[in-house]
Amino acid sequence: LNQNITMAMQLEDIPTPAFIVDRHVFKQNCKVARAAAFKNGIPRLRPHVKTHKTIEGCIIQSGIDSAGEESLADVIGFVVSTLPELSMVVKLGCEYKRKPFTDVIFGIPICKSKLLSIQSMLEELTSATDGEGCIHVLVDNPQQVVFLEEFVEQHASDENPQGWSVFLKLDTGYHRAGTTCDEVGVKLACQVINSAHLVLKGLYTHCGHSYNIQDSKAMKVTTNQDHSMIL
Repeated sequence: LNQNITMAMQLEDIPTPAFIVDRHVFKQNCKVARAAAFKNGIPRLRPHVKTHKTIEGCIIQSGIDSAGEESLADVIGFVVSTLPELSMVVKLGCEYKRKPFTDVIFGIPICKSKLLSIQSMLEELTSATDGEGCIHVLVDNPQQVVFLEEFVEQHASDENPQGWSVFLKLDTGYHRAGTTCDEVGVKLACQVINSAHLVLKGLYTHCGHSYNIQDSKAMKVTTNQDHSMIL
C-alpha cells in the first residue's frame, strides 16, 4: 500500500517472500462493500482494521476520497481489536480531526489491564479534536461495569471528569463472547443505563457463525434469526 515503494520498484524486483496488496483492488473491494450495504438498506458502516492493520488501509476504508458519491454507505467509524490498532486509528483521528477516524470501538470485551492505555489514548484524541473524539468499550459481564465505575471514581476529578461510552456485546449464536439475548442481557443493559459513569451507546454482535454459509437464502435466514434475538 506504500505508494513510494510501488513507484520505485517493479513487482518482479521485490525481494521474496513478500506480501503484496493491489491498491486498486483494495479500493474497489471497499467501494463494493459500501454499495452493497447501501443497496440493502444499511446507510452506515463501521469497518474493522484487524486484517490489514495499516494506516493506508484505514484511509482507503474511510472513503474520504469518494466523498459525495451517491449509493454508498457512509463510513462512520472503525473497530479495532488490539491496543496497537487503536493507537494507529487514534493517530489518524488526531491528524484528520474528523470522522470516521475519531470514533472507534475497542472490539474485544474490556478487561481492567487495558483501561489506563485506552484512557490515555482517549485523552489524546479528545484533546486534539476539541472533545469530539470517542473510544467505545464492549461490556458482556456485570463485573466489567463494576471495574469501569471504580476506574472512573479513582481517576476522575472536577477538572477532568471521566466516563465510558459502552456498547453491550451480545451473543447471537457464535458463542465466543457476549451476554445472552434474554433477561440476563437486559439486566446487564439496565446496570449500564443506571450507572452514573457509563453511557449505553448501542448493541454490538459478531456473527461469526455465518462464516461457513455459502447460500444467500441460508444467510438471510441467519440474519433474520440474529435480528430477532437482538430485538
